[in-house]
Amino acid sequence: MAIDLGKDPIILISLSFLEILLILIPALIASKVEKKPFLVELKEMGFQKTPTTLRKMLLKVVFGFLIGIIFFFISSFIMFIFVKYIVQILFGTQFVEEGINNAISTSPNSPTIIQLIVLVAIQVVIVAPCEEGFFRGFIIRKSRKKMKLLYSITFSSIIFSIYHVPPFLVPLSSIITFFGYYFFFGIFLSLSFVLFKNSLLPSSIAHSTLNILILLF
Repeated sequence: MAIDLGKDPIILISLSFLEILLILIPALIASKVEKKPFLVELKEMGFQKTPTTLRKMLLKVVFGFLIGIIFFFISSFIMFIFVKYIVQILFGTQFVEEGINNAISTSPNSPTIIQLIVLVAIQVVIVAPCEEGFFRGFIIRKSRKKMKLLYSITFSSIIFSIYHVPPFLVPLSSIITFFGYYFFFGIFLSLSFVLFKNSLLPSSIAHSTLNILILLF
């Protein structure tokens, strides 16, 4: 049975605030292990002001918007190709149907205008920055100390995918069926992060843009 987190928009809004733990807990653990101040760990994730020009900042914002919009329009095609020519061939049509039917739904059901505005704001202020801070700012930067950049990007994207189809909440069929969608989006976001020299701004803008488009359409 599918988990419908959007059945009650209030619950969806409340759960969204838990995303803050994605940066607080890793930063706290890393500060203890590496014997660094907690705030230093947060800054190393990318939560710090860096000297930049208005032109460069606008470039990051525009690039982020474009990536989010582009992925919104090609995501269905990516999902179709991955499911049709990989998952369905390997596991069969019934496996795919089971995966889709048991997926987690985060689309709010009949939200009020106020609830929709709050959900949009949360995507920009909490969800996207916190997920990017962890999956890109933390995982990629930490793993790069022990592996090549390509492996770090791949590793980050795999963890990103598993986070969105968690094994303890959904069956294996859902994990495999939706893996390609989240994995390729993770790749897009990771490349945005690396391209702009570990800046969270473009990947956060791209992430929030896609989430908002999904909410609205």
